[in-house]
Amino acid sequence: MWLGWTLFMFFVAGVSFSTAERILRNPNPPFSHATQALSTEGTRSLFRYFAAELNRRVFAAYGWGEIVLGTVLLWILNRQNPRDAVSLALAGALLSIAVTLGLIVTPQIAELGRTLDFIPRNPPPPGFAQFRSLHRSYAIIETTKFVLGMALLGRWLLTR
Repeated sequence: MWLGWTLFMFFVAGVSFSTAERILRNPNPPFSHATQALSTEGTRSLFRYFAAELNRRVFAAYGWGEIVLGTVLLWILNRQNPRDAVSLALAGALLSIAVTLGLIVTPQIAELGRTLDFIPRNPPPPGFAQFRSLHRSYAIIETTKFVLGMALLGRWLLTR
């Protein structure tokens, strides 16, 4: 379940902003009428803001959900007899990563991202390099967590 949720989040992260751009490239008549008071760039900013807020909300919930899942997984593995030290270590690493991402990195990305909403991207505004760095770090750490989760799943499947 956790690994599937992670794959879904990779999808969500990639599709939200591209969907906004796709709608702006090919607007239907009711959409064009509803946004006629805004410039194209104003509409784009509004859509990007909506996509960003949706991502912030979804990733915050995902972070808390991962912490709960990681805690439950560690508790279950700890109760097994005999205990599997490697599986416990992997689950502990997964939970540690989830806590770091959910309670530290994700809130930093959200906070910094809100300071960049509605600010033109050309030239890159102050804080944009840090924002990109946090995003890159999140993606690398999340990918590492996914690989560790696959290792734990593989270990479980091979020992059953």
